[in-house]
Amino acid sequence: MPRAVLIGGTGMIGRAAARALAADGWEVVAVSRSGTLPAGLAELGVESVVADREDDTQLRAAIGDGADFVLDTVAMHREHGEQLNGLEGLVGSLVVISTGSVYADDEGRALDGEGGEPPRLPVPILETQRTAEPGDATYSTQKAELEQTLLQGPLPSTLIRPCAIHGPGAKLPRELFFVQRAVDGRRRVALAWNGESRFHTTSVANLAELIRLAAAQPGDRVLNGGDPDPPSTLEICHAIGNALEYEFEPVLLPADEFGNPWAVPRPFVVSMEAAERELGYRSVTTYPEAVIETCAWLVGELERGRSWEGTYLEATLDYAAEDEVLAAQS
Repeated sequence: MPRAVLIGGTGMIGRAAARALAADGWEVVAVSRSGTLPAGLAELGVESVVADREDDTQLRAAIGDGADFVLDTVAMHREHGEQLNGLEGLVGSLVVISTGSVYADDEGRALDGEGGEPPRLPVPILETQRTAEPGDATYSTQKAELEQTLLQGPLPSTLIRPCAIHGPGAKLPRELFFVQRAVDGRRRVALAWNGESRFHTTSVANLAELIRLAAAQPGDRVLNGGDPDPPSTLEICHAIGNALEYEFEPVLLPADEFGNPWAVPRPFVVSMEAAERELGYRSVTTYPEAVIETCAWLVGELERGRSWEGTYLEATLDYAAEDEVLAAQS
């Protein structure tokens, strides 16, 4: 039985990948700092190992005698890439989660770049599109440097560029923007850019399918990761409303008078043709289908008292600020 080691194996991406790989006949080891397996994974035979990936000794101990494949869901920068490259001889191949935000336009502008001017990117974005300059300046530049380090390294490495990832277990769930309002009984909701923003969503189920296929077909490649028919913010509003059986009253704003986690002034949509061509990838779910489980999980988290105060999501739940904007639209 082939052996897979998942760094960050109990997080949002890791738990979905563990299920997909276990179902495909892999021996799966989930590496995390907590060692606590999400519900259902132990029954699939997933093994939990406690290790801090920042400690090389702990990571190597977690890998043990070796692994056919390592998934790294939490690699962030060049040093992590060098750490993974150092596993040559112990590991057969790698799949590493990067980000769609590495993409830059012809002027070098990325989503989190300086200057505030959003990038003007093609629709859809191919993997050959220019990226942010590798370096330490931003999240995107660090991920670009991670990619560069791995693609120049000795191990076959698949780099996946997901976009707005969604699914149970998310640390910063964008869907909270709508779910919290439904729980609080708010129906009117302000949507920037006329609700037309299209920031490509990525279900963890579709991401796990990409990971499963890449694990079985090692190689040096960069692949986008996104859902079929990426929804606009207004369509996300309707999908979450349907999942919760709750009717929102969206108020469409002409610009970004009140932001939300998907509010981009220009479409950010990636092409999935390379994954389909190179791996035989086919999506396993759509956003409206997948968000049902995410919403149920989020409602449960809120009922247990979980709060996202102190995160960027807090500003998107500022009802006083939203009410002021809504009043100005009346």
